[in-house]
Order: sequence, then structure tokens, then C-alpha cells
Amino acid sequence: MSEHQSNKYGNILFVFCGGGCKAIIQAVAAAELVNAGFCPTHIVSSSAGTCNALGFVENPGVVGAAKTIRIWEDYITSPEAIYEVHPFLREKMARLLGVVPQVSQGWGPSGSILHDLRRAIKFLPLVISFCVRMPFRAAGRTVSFVFRLMDAFASPHKSFRRLVQAPEVQEMFNELDKYFELRRMKAFFDPFPLLARLGEEIDLQKVLTSPIVWHIITERYEDGATVVFSNKDPDLARDGSEDTRSQKAKQDLFFKRIRASMALYPLFEMVEMDGYRYLDADLANPLPVEEAFGLGCDTMFIFLNVPRKSVRIEPYPLRDLLELNDLLRLNERYIHHRIKEAQVKAKERGVNLFVIRPDDIPPGLGLLEIDSKVIEFVKRHERKRIKEYLANLDAHNLRFAPSIY
Repeated sequence: MSEHQSNKYGNILFVFCGGGCKAIIQAVAAAELVNAGFCPTHIVSSSAGTCNALGFVENPGVVGAAKTIRIWEDYITSPEAIYEVHPFLREKMARLLGVVPQVSQGWGPSGSILHDLRRAIKFLPLVISFCVRMPFRAAGRTVSFVFRLMDAFASPHKSFRRLVQAPEVQEMFNELDKYFELRRMKAFFDPFPLLARLGEEIDLQKVLTSPIVWHIITERYEDGATVVFSNKDPDLARDGSEDTRSQKAKQDLFFKRIRASMALYPLFEMVEMDGYRYLDADLANPLPVEEAFGLGCDTMFIFLNVPRKSVRIEPYPLRDLLELNDLLRLNERYIHHRIKEAQVKAKERGVNLFVIRPDDIPPGLGLLEIDSKVIEFVKRHERKRIKEYLANLDAHNLRFAPSIY
């Protein structure tokens, strides 16, 4: 970046939003910006975006950008590299799936067909409930839940807790809990494989002393409040007299806060700190506009993992009902409205605003779906696309663009 450009864009903020494995798209896009000289002074992240932010904060500049991409290439290449199935769930599923084949063969783990039949019969009410009662009630429940989601996204008191406590969700959960004891299970998956690799690869002391100010977005489950942690929090500051044990304790505390931001509950376990439980805030606050503008930066790059063409502006509840399997339309529409809010603030405060989002999501890339081939595809495609984007950067500045409707 030339001196003229540096004066023009000033302090730069990167906003990394969530999206699971789709966050590889924002990682490549952000790396290309850094390689072009647009190095952030501040970063705001949530969910999978927090994983991307680690490399950029640890080593500001092209070194950190390259390391972020390398972490994806080396360690986030398959679902198995990200998580393990929770042992409790594995045990329950093994019991359920193992009963019928064992009975049909006339032999079971107990050595008694009668015993295994009794175990199988235990699940008959659940099967009857889902096969007979549920189809007649599913439509009404789903419509009710769609409107509840719309209400939650329109409310200033959005939270994951508010959604999961909807009567429709609670009734279904209680029904499943009778047979699977889900309340004993804190999550479906354990992200230990990925967390262990990140712990080995990232120097947390460098992250804490980095010149980049990093804000990490989480949600507190008990009251649904958005809680922002930072690598510059006072309780993480070094006073010069602390020993190695004290430094390690601060690093461990900060890593827990990082984990909390990526704790996509109920897939991954919430993180307990100071008597509260914290989780991924991406569902309730997928684009943290207030937190981003509160930092007072001159230029803001927002990296989204939602394709532009997939967003419908106006709500169509009946159509949404038929498309519930198509990328959480309600959340995408909410993001659209948040971009509108961001543009209004950018115009009012004179902030350069750029929203970078993919043209499309390639096959084989999803929330917890990824492989080496799709990583290579994204790298080639996004590098070409971002180079074209930067060649005409001012045309993408929403500060000067017509208002979004």
C-alpha cells in the first residue's frame, strides 16, 4: 500500500464472521488483502472467524496471512480433523443401531435374544412418536418456529438461549431425552483434534502482545448477553514481575475465551468461566455491527461466508418452510439487514466500508464439511476474485454507494 493509500484508508478493521468450514473463503480473501498491503490494526471475530484471526494477530502482515492458510491446508482438511464424536453419544448410538442386527442374527451382547428384544422395545414409543404423531404435528411446529425465529432476529434481545427455549424445541428435546438422556451429554462433538493443533501452532504470548487489537465475540448463555473479550483485557496484561506460571495461567484463560467464541452449541460444548457458560454468538449476532463501529477505525472490511445471491430481502414464511434445508434463509436475511445498518453508520461517521462475500459456496464445503480438494479450489478462485476486487476497490465502498434496501 502506498503512502497515499495509507492516509486514505487509515486504521483498518477486519471483521471475521462465522460459517464453520466455509470460513476458508474469508481466510483466503483476507490473506490477499494483507498481501496487497491492507494490514489490519484491529480485528473483530466470532465463531470460525476466531480461528482465522489467530494467525493474523500472532504475526501481523504477510507471515501471519500465510500461516492462517497453512493451518487450513495442514490441519482442517476433513471433519475428523476438527472433532471427535462425543463418547456418550457414540455409546448411545452403538446401542441403538446394534440392537436390531443382533436380534435378527439370534445373538446379542447379553447372549439372550429376549434381553435384546426388551432393549429394542424400549425405543418403540419414540419410533411411534416420530413415525405416526410427528408428521401430523411437524408442519404446525415448523411454521410456529419459523415465526419465532423471525421474531427473535427482529428483537433487540436476540440470543441462542431465547431460541432453544421455544416451546416447539423444548417439546421435541424432552421427547428425545426420555430415551437418549441427552441432558447428560454436554455436546454432540468434541473439538479436541483442532484445539490441540491450534494450541501447538499458535504462540499465545505473541497474540497477547501483538500490536493488533483483537476483539472476540461470545454469548453468555444465562442471559443471552453479547460479551466481548480482547487480547488487551486488563486481566491479561503483563506487569513485568510475574513468573512463568502466572504467564501460563493468563494464556490458558485467553485460550478458554477463544474456545468460547468457537463453541457452536449444541455441536460443541459451552465453555464455563466465572460461574457462567459462554458459547458461539454467531447465531444470535452473525454480524457484530455495534462492536465493530465502536472501535473507531477509518476503514472496515467485513468478511462474510453467505453468498450474495442466496439472500432474499423480504420474508416469505411459507416459502421459507419449504426451504428450511437451504442454508438458514432467515439468518441470511438478518445479515442483509445488518449490512444495511452498517452502511448507514458508515455514511454517518465517514467510515470506508467494504463487504466481501463469495459468489457461491462450492460443492463439498459446508458447516463441518471440507477436504483438501475444495481448499485448493477456494484458494485458486478467491485469489483471482480478490485481485479483481482490489483493482476497482473504490467502486465497492458502501460508504459512497447508493443506500441498500
